[in-house]
Amino acid sequence: MSEDQVWNLEIRLARMEERQVQLYKMVERSLSNYADVVNRVSSLEHLRTKALAIAGIAGLICSMAWDLFRGRFNN
Repeated sequence: MSEDQVWNLEIRLARMEERQVQLYKMVERSLSNYADVVNRVSSLEHLRTKALAIAGIAGLICSMAWDLFRGRFNN
């Protein structure tokens, strides 16, 4: 191989290494974004569970109050 061919190979290898580093960074960023989305969905599911529990308790209280109100005025 001539000196020019070796030099061209060195340049190509350096570019390939640079691309590989860029790809690793892209994969890391993508995985961190995925983890962020998973965390947000998990917190939304937790919030939904709390909202359903509060709605159930509010429904129970309203139902009991309605039964008491209806019982007092129907007699």
